[in-house]
Amino acid sequence: MKLICNNTRGATMSFGAFAPCWLVSVDGLGSSFNVYTAKTSGQDGENYNGSDAQKRNIVFNLEISRGDFEKQVGRLYRFFQENSPGTLTLEGGTPKRIGYYVEKVDPEAESFSPAGSSPYETRSVTISLICPDPRFYSAQDSLTQLAAWDGLIEWDVEIREEPFALTEKVNTLIGNVHNDSSVPMGLTVAFTASGEVVNPSLYDINRHELMKINTTMHIGDKILITTGTGNKNVQLISGGRTFNINNLMAYPPKWLMAYEGDNLFRYDADSGIDSLSVSILSTQAYWGA
Repeated sequence: MKLICNNTRGATMSFGAFAPCWLVSVDGLGSSFNVYTAKTSGQDGENYNGSDAQKRNIVFNLEISRGDFEKQVGRLYRFFQENSPGTLTLEGGTPKRIGYYVEKVDPEAESFSPAGSSPYETRSVTISLICPDPRFYSAQDSLTQLAAWDGLIEWDVEIREEPFALTEKVNTLIGNVHNDSSVPMGLTVAFTASGEVVNPSLYDINRHELMKINTTMHIGDKILITTGTGNKNVQLISGGRTFNINNLMAYPPKWLMAYEGDNLFRYDADSGIDSLSVSILSTQAYWGA
């Protein structure tokens, strides 16, 4: 297994079966849930009331050569800083990533070896990371195009006198977002207008839920809708500016998700559907690595 940490300053540190920081063990990669029950007087057993996932605490231990220990611990302190979010990526199978905050960098206490001890001795360092969102996510996003423009130009191109098409719109109207996991996936839905579009919407065919934005889009406008846990937003990008338009979502708001198995979505608009392009970006989520 290889761990790759990235911080907000763009720096990267990797840990595995290699120097200078040898990865010895990793803990906290499985699933853990709070289970809520209630008991009444005289009842055998308890009633199940529900469950939820705990925050995740990932702890990994490193071994560092004594001769290089002070230098490498200094690197760790500079990299893992307080209040600085980061991303941990696990490689060694299906790559997965998770967001974290640093809890501690804990070097092993100094011990004084007798004279003549091996120069290859090591000291350990424990890194503890807190992940408020306990889900792991696929390192690769999946894109589903419900309507898009395909280019028709092939090089070398011959310019003729008669008009010819540069692009062609491909409409599928219905798209499938497949979820291999039991963890619901948040979506990033993009509506893009090549003309006037009134009240664009996306409909979940399986669950009969409608996510609709009550607004008129003009040529070049883009609406981005994110539906993930803790990241539910509707933004309009128009004329190079970004506006928050959560208040324009039709009431009651429906934040569509992709559940286990096939999820069929159909797009629509009150008018101007031929000027609407739609794409759905999704990221596979997992309860454990």
